[in-house]
This record gives sequence, structure tokens and C-alpha cells, in this order.
Amino acid sequence: MLRGTLKGCLNMPKVIVIAGTTGVGKSQLSIQLAQKFNGEVINSDSMQVYKDIPIITNKHPISEREGVPHHVMNHVDWSEEYYSHRFETECIEAIEDIHQRGKIPIVVGGTHYYLQTLFNKKVDTQSSERKLTEEQLDILQSNDPETVYKTLVKCDPDIANKYHPNDYRRVQRMLEIYYKTGKKPSETFKEQEITLKYDTLFLWLYSKPEPLFQRLDDRVDVMLERGALQEIEQLYEYYKQNNFTPEQCENGVWQVIGFKEFLPWLNSKSNDHTVKLGDCIERMKTRTRQYAKRQVKWIKKMLIPDIKGDLYLLDATDLSQWDITASQRAIAISEDFINDLPIRQERAPEGLRELLSEGETTMKKLDDWTHFTCNVCRNTDGKSLVAIGEKYWNIHLCSRRHKSNLKRSARQADFEKWKIHKKETVE
Repeated sequence: MLRGTLKGCLNMPKVIVIAGTTGVGKSQLSIQLAQKFNGEVINSDSMQVYKDIPIITNKHPISEREGVPHHVMNHVDWSEEYYSHRFETECIEAIEDIHQRGKIPIVVGGTHYYLQTLFNKKVDTQSSERKLTEEQLDILQSNDPETVYKTLVKCDPDIANKYHPNDYRRVQRMLEIYYKTGKKPSETFKEQEITLKYDTLFLWLYSKPEPLFQRLDDRVDVMLERGALQEIEQLYEYYKQNNFTPEQCENGVWQVIGFKEFLPWLNSKSNDHTVKLGDCIERMKTRTRQYAKRQVKWIKKMLIPDIKGDLYLLDATDLSQWDITASQRAIAISEDFINDLPIRQERAPEGLRELLSEGETTMKKLDDWTHFTCNVCRNTDGKSLVAIGEKYWNIHLCSRRHKSNLKRSARQADFEKWKIHKKETVE
């Protein structure tokens, strides 16, 4: 098992991690495990660190936490931007504190990038004596994803290939590493031996897409019934008081799903009602589903290769079977793990084993990171859609969206030809 290689020592303090998409039941499972094994929860969701707005950030209700303490949550002011290095400091402090009290830390949240905190996989740029030039600082602080990404491509194309051009924070961090160390991040990471700071059990709580997406849509409706719109308007008041612009809403608390989707409607309320509330609700549902898809991709592409496939998959597709497929299975796995026994459960239930196939549990070949640009389809920012990896490019080519845009593009081309022909006929 990985515990003898990546972790190196059976006597290391233990940590349980619950990964998975939004709305899959991670919080519920974390509380069940905490109650069973004398644990405490550490939040690893980048939006739940912010104060207030519990509904749109999906904080598990205090009344349903069964007295289980939660750490790294609800403590950051809206005026602050929360960075991964701050999470690392706060997460490690919480883990050490929980260990000292003889309890088990359970790290749970949807910002899977934060799980890098648990790895001895870090590039120290704080102690670097290299001073950045004005040009380098201008690029890093430009808040322009396209410029930052193109610069990284020039400096380190191998590492740039592993990130989407819109993945601004991580692209920016890779470029910062290059500037401050003078060495390509791809070479630095290649030289590092990835190990874990703690004896860590990774659980992946998974639901098949169709039932999950329906649950996510239903959850948005429930959130609105419980007061999500009031929280969005509360954010909007702060937004107006501080004279923010939509361009400034790419960082911090403004990234929460719901605010930007409702911003056109909020802005139109004082003028006219050309923007429909129903359209904003649909955008919120769409973005939530898209976020869930990205979370699954991150687990497959980044987390599983880092831990050499050493995780256990729990099936949360059918909630009527939760106790058997998720809760009881997680408890059985965790019990063996905590008692330093060989884990007797299979890695994945039979119907989900393809998710942990050999192709997904080994580091991707460089070809898998090839960037494909679709000149027919566009992102919400109006830029050409980019797919990473031939597998996802082929999925896009077969998608209803792409086929629909192709037809629209063909009709537009025919119309342009007709206009030219008509003009030539008149002349």
C-alpha cells in the first residue's frame, strides 16, 4: 500500500480527507466519521472561510453538526482575499492542535487545490533573494489571465500545458515561482519526491452525473427558499458601497456561485426589468453543474496521480442507499486505517471501478495535456473554448453544444455567401 511508500512511516499522525463535488454529501459524511472516531472537521472550501452568507457558501448548518468542532471556517472578512498559503498555515495549525488533543483531523471541502497543503510538495519563494523587475511585477499583478498565461507559455511551456488559460491563480503562481527561483517549475516539481506530511486516508465521495445534477438544481431552489437571495443582496450592498466593478469580482468572496450570476438582475432593478430573475437562477444552476464537473476533473487529473491512486471511492449516487454505499463503507475503511490494519474494502464499488482505471491513477503523459481550441464555441467571457487533453476534446466535439454551434456557424456562413452573391448580382 501507499502507506509504506509515499508516506514512509506507519507511526505518522493520521488525517482523513473527504474529497468530492459540491452537493455530494461531504459535510454529512465528515460529521458521521467525526462522531464515530473522535474527530474534528477542517474546512477546505475557499468560500466557506468567509464570514456570514452561510446559505450561498453552503456551510453545513450548526444545528446539524452534532457538536463537532469545525476549523478554518467563517473567519475571513469580505475585504480580504484568501490565498492558498494562508490556508496552508491555518490548516496545519488546526491539524497539529487536533492531534495534540488526541483527536482525528478530517479535512473536507471542494477546493481540492488546497489539499496540496498535505504534501511535501512545495517551492519556497519567500526566502528567495531575487528581486522582481517592474515588468515582472506588472505582469503578475495585471489581473489579466491571457497575458499571464502567454508569459508562462514562453517561460515554461511544459507546466503551462497542465493548466487551463483561465486557471488564473495557479498559472500566476507558476509564473511567480519561475520569476523568484529562476528555474522552470516543471523541472523543480520533476525533481521533487512527493510525500505526505501525515498518514492520510483519502476518501472520494462520488455520484454519477445525472442524479447529482438534478440534486444540485434542486439544492439551488432550496437555497433560494431559505434566503440565498437576501444574502446575494447583502453582498450587493457591500459591492455598491465600495464602488466595485464586475471586473473586480474575479477574486475573494465575489467568486461565490450566485453573486455574478445575479449581478445583471441586481443592476437592472433600479433602471428597468429587462433582465429576468429566472434567467439568473438558471445561470446559477448551470455554473454549479460546471463547477462539479471541474472538481471531478481535478481529482482525476491532479489528486489521484499525486497519491498514486491510493484512495477509496464511495458511491453517493442513490441517497436511499447512503448508509450502505457511503456511510458504512467509509466507517469500515476508516476503522482499519486508524487501527493500522490492512484495509479490507475494495478501492471502488464494482460499478465505479473505471474511475480508478490505470489511465487515471498514473501521471498523465505530456500528450494528455495538449490544448485544443474550438473556434466555434466560446466561454462566458467571449473567448474561444479551450479543452485540455484529446479525451476531453473528443467529448466536446461530440457535445450537443458544439454541434448546435456548428449548425449556427454554417447557417451564418451560408447567409454571408448569399449576401455576397446578391451584391454581385446587383452590381
